[in-house]
Amino acid sequence: MIDRLGRGGVAQVTLNVAKTLNSEKFSPIVCTTRDAPTHGQDEILKQAGIPLVALNRRSRWQFLSWRALWRVLPTVDVLHTHQTGSRFWGRLWGKLFRVPVIITQEHTAADQKSFARHMVDRAMAPLSDRILTVSEFDRDLLIQEENLPPDKVETVYVGIDINKFATDLTPIEARRQTGLPHDKALVAVIARLTPQKNHIGLFQALSALPDELKAQAHCVLIGSGDMEEELREKAADLGLKDQVTFLGERTDVPVILRAIDLLVLPSHWECLPSVISEALATKCPVASTAVGGVPEMVGNIGWPLVPPGDVNALSEAIASVLQMPADERERIAEAGQKRVRDIFSKEASVTHLEQIYESLLQQKVRSGARRHAAIQEG
Repeated sequence: MIDRLGRGGVAQVTLNVAKTLNSEKFSPIVCTTRDAPTHGQDEILKQAGIPLVALNRRSRWQFLSWRALWRVLPTVDVLHTHQTGSRFWGRLWGKLFRVPVIITQEHTAADQKSFARHMVDRAMAPLSDRILTVSEFDRDLLIQEENLPPDKVETVYVGIDINKFATDLTPIEARRQTGLPHDKALVAVIARLTPQKNHIGLFQALSALPDELKAQAHCVLIGSGDMEEELREKAADLGLKDQVTFLGERTDVPVILRAIDLLVLPSHWECLPSVISEALATKCPVASTAVGGVPEMVGNIGWPLVPPGDVNALSEAIASVLQMPADERERIAEAGQKRVRDIFSKEASVTHLEQIYESLLQQKVRSGARRHAAIQEG
């Protein structure tokens, strides 16, 4: 159950889970509680044989729009909810229709939730059988912020489709396909153009590179957002106008990741950014701020992590990767690809989810049997 299936990561998580669940054990249904899908996800679900219940609610006051979900809920054994509205209504309707297992998944960093949202979620937490977070960092923070029982909160890492990022293209071929410079050290950010992502910090870090390395570097920004004009002006102010290319939204991210020399994520905060997993899956080097679940993703394989907001440390991290010997880069890249396959693939994520579903259902069966026995004895 999700508010809407847009282009974001939460929508992709929902699709991956629905399509990857073991069909011999589970029969998934996807419910969108707000807008109907507009980016072809309805067709993807149809081709996979997965029913879609699209409520298409334009307002919270369209109460009767819930009828399509009400008809389905009596047949549901596990209700897994995502996003703010669906987490609220899913817990409420799930309890009223006696759904055996209700799971709530958090996708927003706990320290970025408003006070009001914390209060609502804390009040409704007893209605959830399990609350899922996407990193151990966020789990610890959520338990603290909302005073939750630790045994109710569990981390399930978001998994990506490894096959989507498996390519035999060489970097030269990838640059030819994308039209990127073939004679530069390509440093890329793949993120929305928003203050959170701290593109300006990256520009400042590039300006601080040694002159020879700075002349060789070329920055590529993939993504769109309200800050584009401001970022263009900042790049010009720092003398980087000719060394920064804005590519906007792209559908060929796997190819771009093969073309570049380094993915940088200079964010002030994150949850569990899938772009890190995607880069590791394509054996693309990474330099990032140590925020949210990023340290859990990178582990100790060898790519540098730096404190958020530390421009000098980020500049040194970029330089260290660009100047790294080829054999060391390849060794770390191989370790990163294996780490994603083992921990951050959609298969690993869905296997973990299946275990949670089955465990909670079994607990409910045992609990029901105990209550039935107690009634008979009474």
